[in-house]
Amino acid sequence: MNIFRTFITVFCMLCLSTAPARGDEAAEGDDGIRITADTMDHNQVDDVITADGHVVLLWQGATLTSDNATYDRAKKVLKATGNVKIRKGGDSVQGESVNLDLESGRGELAQGTIFLKQNNMRFTGENVTRIGENDYSASQGTYTTCDAEVPSWKFGVDTLDMTVDEYGTAKNVVFYIKDVPVLYFPYVVFPVKRERQSGFLFPRFGWSEKKGAEVDIFYYWSISPSQEATLDLDIQTNRGVGTGLDYRYLRSRGSTGNLGGYLIYDLNTNNPRGFIAQSHREIFSPEMNLRTSINMATDRLFFSDYGEKNGVYNRQSDDSTINFLKTWQNYALTANLRYTQDYYATSNNSTLQTLPEVGLAAVRQQIFSSPVYFDLDSSATNFYRESGVRGQRLYAFPRLTLVTGIPGYLQVSAYGGAHLRGYNTDNIPPANQVNGNDGSLLPEAGVRLSTSFSRVYDINGGKLQKLRNEIVPEISYRYTLNQDQSRFPTYDALDRIVHQNMLYFSVTGFLGGKFRNGDTSEYRDLMRMKLSQGYSISGGRRDLLTTVDAQRPWTDVILESEAWLHPQARLTLDARYNVYGSYLSSAAPGVELDDRRGTTAGISYRMAHNDVEYLEGRLSTRLIKPWIFSYATRYSFDRNNFLESVYSAEYRHQCWSILVSYLDRRVTSPSQTVTVSFNLMGAFGLGSSAGGLKGQ
Repeated sequence: MNIFRTFITVFCMLCLSTAPARGDEAAEGDDGIRITADTMDHNQVDDVITADGHVVLLWQGATLTSDNATYDRAKKVLKATGNVKIRKGGDSVQGESVNLDLESGRGELAQGTIFLKQNNMRFTGENVTRIGENDYSASQGTYTTCDAEVPSWKFGVDTLDMTVDEYGTAKNVVFYIKDVPVLYFPYVVFPVKRERQSGFLFPRFGWSEKKGAEVDIFYYWSISPSQEATLDLDIQTNRGVGTGLDYRYLRSRGSTGNLGGYLIYDLNTNNPRGFIAQSHREIFSPEMNLRTSINMATDRLFFSDYGEKNGVYNRQSDDSTINFLKTWQNYALTANLRYTQDYYATSNNSTLQTLPEVGLAAVRQQIFSSPVYFDLDSSATNFYRESGVRGQRLYAFPRLTLVTGIPGYLQVSAYGGAHLRGYNTDNIPPANQVNGNDGSLLPEAGVRLSTSFSRVYDINGGKLQKLRNEIVPEISYRYTLNQDQSRFPTYDALDRIVHQNMLYFSVTGFLGGKFRNGDTSEYRDLMRMKLSQGYSISGGRRDLLTTVDAQRPWTDVILESEAWLHPQARLTLDARYNVYGSYLSSAAPGVELDDRRGTTAGISYRMAHNDVEYLEGRLSTRLIKPWIFSYATRYSFDRNNFLESVYSAEYRHQCWSILVSYLDRRVTSPSQTVTVSFNLMGAFGLGSSAGGLKGQ
């Protein structure tokens, strides 16, 4: 019920915030007040100004109009009667009469209506009184954000007493739909803050085959200017009662974080189930920060049953991490810890954990004034698991790069480096060939040659003035020594560096345009396209999707493109073609549309040969106002069925809205869910201030 607090504060701001100084001129004095009327009289003895007929009083951005007014300059008391209206900016107060004691701060408004332009808020009351600097009272008040003479909804209150920055009380509070009373609260106590407000949010209603009828009751808690939380009581007729938390905070220097989670005692499994998600970013300085992320669930099937709580419906594993970063001009030091929870494993004892990893990187930097540059990647990692091979690994990849060429014609870069690895391994099974202490030096080298050709074409069309076309051909070579690495443990990709003796060929094209935009011109990218292929001289390499042997040295032909058919339409494509089998290894075309007026659409196709094939689509439109219709779906060609479809329709009235959505899931754990959400504009919500959370 803290919504009433806003209007009394506005009344104070409009009417009582300015205390004029004493002056001598009635019509326009030194006190900053200017009064005009049909007739005016100034009693010099009592220093009282009386104005009658079309009274207009101006002071410090506020305008008061009324039929009659008196201003006692000695006592600093202003009284106005008859069609009283006060305006300041887009906000206004009107009523039958107003009495303002500009010295004590006391004021009274009779039969008043207060309007706040922000969120279209309206408050009416038979009597609104400012007793002191922070104390207010009101009687027979109503509140709404609707414009209609008979509003779609409103709150009514018999009496209201409050102290700003403390608490308020309201008696006999009634919620009306049209003029029909729906809910009654005999007595309400609420906090009164100048910014964000704690209170209940509008509940969410739903139904699904798994959960039955469901009601989510939300409470927003404004803890402090830099902390806030949303609490959720989730009542399900089939599964039980769950609780949720979403806690957010800001700290000094822009540090921020949140903690969320959900817990329910599931009546279907007779077990507690839930998840926790935490993230934090601590900024010590522009060059140093610490990030943490915790993600854990009680079981793998939790996401399929309660995925709407965090937007995840299926997950094989979760990582909880702590990352530290310190940077200098040319170097970066990192320290990472990662704990992995494998939801598909019967036990997490054999899951590999990184506890910890320390890395040092040197960004490419010029050596003196020579054309040679140096960079480095290095790390020291401790891999741990209770059951299985574990140990430590040192890794470093120093590299020197020569940058040269013929300016304007040819760019050449050549590099050489070596992968340095050292292992200390324990808990090795007897049959395993892994050595306890071992290491290697694995050289790698490469060279790249590229050039560019460009041309500008004069079009002189109605909109398009010029076209710029640039073509960049490139040839590169990469060599990594073929070395037996089977004696090393397998922790990640750095333990099996694949042999390469490869040539790569690519051609990249860029197309841009200069367009007339009224009296000015603008430049826009129209297309970027890259065609590439690799050739294995020795055949010993692994592509992302295919293994290349001596008989098939050519890699897939890769086509990547991005085209802007229109400023509101973008077409993307990533396709790979197997030249030996004459088939597409993978394809991922997509198109996105946005008319910038509330209608968006997108469709994409994903295919990997003999693996997956599905289609995604989404559409949202506001063409049929005041409705917003949305649809999103995924169709699997492998299953010949839709994986998931979401339909939603939202009706937005001037002062309220209702959202109805239907989710149909047909994989993992098939279910159908219907949810209904209401929103009364200006009555429920997080109630943030203009700046939101404020750091400490």
